[in-house]
Amino acid sequence: MFLEREGLRGRARALIPADPKIYAHLPYVIELDDEVVRTRDNGLMISLEVTGIDGITSGSSAITALRAGFAHLLDTLDERFSFYLHRMMRPAQARLKPIHGRSFAADIDRAWSTELQRRNLQESVLILTVVRRQVAPLAVPLFGKAAAKVWGEDTDRRLEELREVVSILETGLGVKSHRLKISDGSLIGFYASLLTGELRSKSRSPFGIIAEDASDAAIRFGKGQFTVEEGADTPRVGAVLYVKSYATSTWPGMLDALGASRDTIITHSYTPIERGSITERVKRRVAQMRASEDIAATIEAQLFEAADKSESGELGFGIHQMTITVFAEDQAALDTEVARIRGIAHQNGMRLVREVTALEAAFFAMHPGNMDYRARDMTVSSLNFADMAALHAADTGTEAARLPWQTPLTLFQTLQGSLHRFSFHEPGDPMAEPTNGHTLVLGKSGGGKTTTVAFLAAQAQRASGRTIIFDKEAGLKMAVRALGGRYAEIRAGRPTGLNPLATESGERGEAWFLDWLVALLEQRSGPMTPLQSEALKSAISQNGKAREGLRNFRAFQELFGDVGDGLDLAQRISEWGPEGRYGWVFGEAEEPVVDFTSHDVTAVDLTEILDLGTERTAILGYLFRRIEMLIEEKRPTLILIDEAWKVLDDEYFAKKLAEWLVTARKKNVVVVMMTQFPSQIRGSKARSILEALPNQLLFPNGEAASADYDSFRLTDGELDFVLSPIPGQRMVLSRTPRSSTVLNVDLKALGPLLMALGGGQAGLNAFGADYAARPKFWKE
Repeated sequence: MFLEREGLRGRARALIPADPKIYAHLPYVIELDDEVVRTRDNGLMISLEVTGIDGITSGSSAITALRAGFAHLLDTLDERFSFYLHRMMRPAQARLKPIHGRSFAADIDRAWSTELQRRNLQESVLILTVVRRQVAPLAVPLFGKAAAKVWGEDTDRRLEELREVVSILETGLGVKSHRLKISDGSLIGFYASLLTGELRSKSRSPFGIIAEDASDAAIRFGKGQFTVEEGADTPRVGAVLYVKSYATSTWPGMLDALGASRDTIITHSYTPIERGSITERVKRRVAQMRASEDIAATIEAQLFEAADKSESGELGFGIHQMTITVFAEDQAALDTEVARIRGIAHQNGMRLVREVTALEAAFFAMHPGNMDYRARDMTVSSLNFADMAALHAADTGTEAARLPWQTPLTLFQTLQGSLHRFSFHEPGDPMAEPTNGHTLVLGKSGGGKTTTVAFLAAQAQRASGRTIIFDKEAGLKMAVRALGGRYAEIRAGRPTGLNPLATESGERGEAWFLDWLVALLEQRSGPMTPLQSEALKSAISQNGKAREGLRNFRAFQELFGDVGDGLDLAQRISEWGPEGRYGWVFGEAEEPVVDFTSHDVTAVDLTEILDLGTERTAILGYLFRRIEMLIEEKRPTLILIDEAWKVLDDEYFAKKLAEWLVTARKKNVVVVMMTQFPSQIRGSKARSILEALPNQLLFPNGEAASADYDSFRLTDGELDFVLSPIPGQRMVLSRTPRSSTVLNVDLKALGPLLMALGGGQAGLNAFGADYAARPKFWKE
């Protein structure tokens, strides 16, 4: 039996729509290497993913410098080069090392992970493509070897020029970038995403041209919209918007708000114009726009003024086209998103129109190298282009492989809607000395400071470390109890059971004890004489040799007599003995009030001693010494100090703290210092330390004045955020030495768990005053 193949083909062909051959409209032909692609018209191009700077929080000087640097590079080139900038979103890798078990920290982690998955967080992506075009036809000899030589020499020359420009972009703009590659799927994945709106890696086929690899999706064009079909996935609809009229003026980042949607691709293309032809081009363009009523008087004046500047070498011009391609699951969602984007553009003085007549051309013009498909271009200055195609993006944080604790603590959403991997640490080599993670948290009462810090302490459990908290007014007591920690409260006048005479022995211990005790004794009674110093040193040495039961202040005070000082030293020491005014500070008790080794989470409430200068210095000095010995093992450790301006407000810590923080960093410790107002820091003896902490979390404070933050050297954008709380939202400014960004720290999705984190009266109302007696109280 034989099939009538030709007949069947004919009948099938009548029923199946003609294949639009999408790949025929894509410019990608063949790779020269892992980064360079040759186009159909013999152009060569390289694509870079650019990190960019935060357009909200960066300083005006940094924003202006980036704009000027980008424009200046464009001004040094001509029409042999074209630039494409694509702003889009991709699904964020929102997985972190989970916190296992049924603990409070694990429950919080699961609840927060569920919330992040619900939000379907995205990462903002900026991809800059440089195309070295072949403007004039290449004169190729007739014969093969000669032709190959000319072809190869031309390719080598243009490739060298392309790489030179790309190198300048990578090193001269002050923003981080990396090249997209074929080998890791990022380059072809980028090309394919311009058809589907979904950015993901895609492999190169061993056969065929790159355009075929990038065009798996089927595109059907209709009136004012298109349909994307990709495999078994549900078809999606889309539309392209073009610029009908530009704004009368431009400024850096004016279109940043347009890039907040996960289903939107903003495409800019720009081809510099040779200076010699700019005047005629401007005249012709103005005449065209006048005829189509597509120009504002201000823009016209600016064009002619800029033409004069161009001829004098002050300013460059180029051909620019901008389109916004919107993808959606259905017609209603598409119309809603198109209306939203047009509204944002209108607020910035730009009129966007939905493309109908040139829809296919506009769609394919998105692809880098498809300069001939541009149908809605306009002559603009390089500065205009740099303003509209600003290299702005929110900071995404640091990946696990570059962190000392080998994991971010948690994930937050930025004000722009993208994902941020939060860590206290700066990026670095995990195998090297830990980077600096010490942080200042500044926020008024009721502003979310305590709850956010408690949440970070719970999330820090994924690093398998310990947490030590110096608390005030039991602000973190409920959170500590929920985390399975020990909460100690130092009461003025009640013996603490702490005993530095028993724990500080050997050369190192005795040296520390001498330095610490001298600071205490001189704090109230002035400097000691040389004889007193020698007597004190001798007594400390004797204490170190005494048997365990005699190493306390009761026995220690018996070692002092008259050393030519009328018993002055003996009297100073006796103040710390059992009958002295400070006897309770290191007085004997059944067990020490604080034991950092018994639990992974330990908190100490300092409320009753914060205003007792001498006692506070004595206790905290010793506790910090115990911590110093504890962290020798270099286990990840988080230390939280509430009301740090007051806790550290004395000469002893002012002298010792900077060195102690360096030691702590080297021992894998992060110290987080919290306070309410900048004015409190200004009046503290620890001011220089607090203001110099490399990382900061600043909560908005509408009651503050700009002068309150002078010493923090905030940018205009940062200061505006701090002084202008956004009603109904819980945001914080995260600053590091390399960047700053605004994070959404609204935790209400945690439900009852949030009550346990925040504690206070709301927590007591929710869980009862006896919550501490119920190990799983937050589950009830």
